[in-house]
Amino acid sequence: MARHGHDVECAQRIRVLRLLQAPDPPPLALLNAIAGEIGQCCGHHPLKCFRLAHGWSSAEKAVQALHRMCEGQGLGTRGLTKRSWLDWESGHRPGADYLDLLCRLFRTGPVELGFATDYTPGVMSVPATERDVFMSAASESSDHAAEIEAAAVGPNALEQLGDDTLRLARAYVYEPLLPLFGELTRVRNRAYRLLDRTRNPRQQQDLYLAAGQLCGLLGSASFDLGYPYAAAEQARAARVYGEVIGHNELSAWADGLLACVEFWAGRPAQALRLVERGLAIAPAGTTRVRLLSIAARASALLGDASGTREAILAAQDARGPRGELHDEVGGEFGFDEARESFCAGSAYLSAGMAHEAETECERALSLYRAAPAEQRWYAAEASACVDLAAARLLANDIDGVAEALAPVFALQPDRRVEGLVKRMGQVRASLASVTSREAGSLAERIECFSTETATGVLLASS
Repeated sequence: MARHGHDVECAQRIRVLRLLQAPDPPPLALLNAIAGEIGQCCGHHPLKCFRLAHGWSSAEKAVQALHRMCEGQGLGTRGLTKRSWLDWESGHRPGADYLDLLCRLFRTGPVELGFATDYTPGVMSVPATERDVFMSAASESSDHAAEIEAAAVGPNALEQLGDDTLRLARAYVYEPLLPLFGELTRVRNRAYRLLDRTRNPRQQQDLYLAAGQLCGLLGSASFDLGYPYAAAEQARAARVYGEVIGHNELSAWADGLLACVEFWAGRPAQALRLVERGLAIAPAGTTRVRLLSIAARASALLGDASGTREAILAAQDARGPRGELHDEVGGEFGFDEARESFCAGSAYLSAGMAHEAETECERALSLYRAAPAEQRWYAAEASACVDLAAARLLANDIDGVAEALAPVFALQPDRRVEGLVKRMGQVRASLASVTSREAGSLAERIECFSTETATGVLLASS
């Protein structure tokens, strides 16, 4: 959270007064004391207090000092900018590499800089929250998106990274997200380290592609676990990497994720603009199918029934050449006919077309249930069940609602992702208008279901 404190002149007065009788250069203990006094008086973030205590009146000077330190200590070139530094001073946690450099620069620790918690009895500090897990990972992606540095990477390291990226993309659809998130972050950071070691253009191409895919997967996971801001930041990083290497399929996929964030946030018009941006660069085939399917859902939320139907029909006609990302990698990047039908059903449901919604949801479920287990995206399959229930509820078919929701109720808490829980909440709200014992019982079961979710598992483990 950003802090609003006194003007910089106040901190400068504190520093000047404390240094009047001090030797040159001033001892580290005195600079640390000045930082503490500035914090107490001015209310700035601890990082800003340390910057001002060291006499750097602007973020640019601090950035320059860090670059000089890296050069002088042989730590390699960094792409740090004023914008990133100011983000840290406003409360965004830096990635592990930059946090280490900040501690070196000020010769102190992450607790003193305001980026960690000291649990020593009697020590007062600001507690971390579960949000730090996602915002830290998102900030690491954002920080590194500005860096293009490095020397040479062995073929085995590149092969392992490629295998890990492929495995994680495919595991996304059938494994719980919380354990997966940590591994995605670890593998993405390895891609960053390899980028810092190579100047080979072909290797850089492969590494930026892997980094983009991994940021994209982190974006999807952040979104599914209820952190849309972090999801958007990861998606933008993925789009940057796609642009750097001219990989339009990756950039268009990232636009699709950004569009999903927008329409779930209640901004369908902005979602459509992002879809249009993606379609402008999207190659033929699955990339366009996915974007048009997202456009259908956004159009439905805008109350545009004809636009919804046109987008669904256009998506059906857009099937074509297989794409490297959507079809060869697949998994979370995949967009097969089951997923297309699921999106069409959701769009028809939002547009109030109950019969069409039921038909598409039933088709999606039939396709998912006929697929191998490792290709059945449990979140989409469960969400299609909920949408089917919602469509049947429009026809007052309570028995059909209960039948559709039965597989959803059996889903373990660590698989109850944000979008699914929201859908269940919408069904529960609709059941409130139905005066029957069966409807009331279903509403109670949904309420219990929604108290144990994947995000709740995260909160309990924090």
